Amino acid sequence: MSLVREGELLPSKLSAFMQSLGQLPPEKGTIFRIKGILAVKNHPYKHVFHAVMDVSDEADAERWGPDEKRITKIVFIGKALDKAFIREALEECFAK
Repeated sequence: MSLVREGELLPSKLSAFMQSLGQLPPEKGTIFRIKGILAVKNHPYKHVFHAVMDVSDEADAERWGPDEKRITKIVFIGKALDKAFIREALEECFAK
């Protein structure tokens, strides 16, 4: 599944969300891989996140342009994913 959303993610909520994905109950699915370019609040760079099973890596890419919309693009690869659950949990990470 993939999600694309304009807006900025709150770092503390994003961290808790990513950690929770590794402990999803079986009825919510199994995530094998995550790839994303994230718009993190108060961070001037595009943040790249990549995870395979329980190993993750993150780094900064180029700066956001002065007139560029801050958009998060993230892909979850897995089995029997509860898309609504994941979408709602990620939505809670965005600054209101």
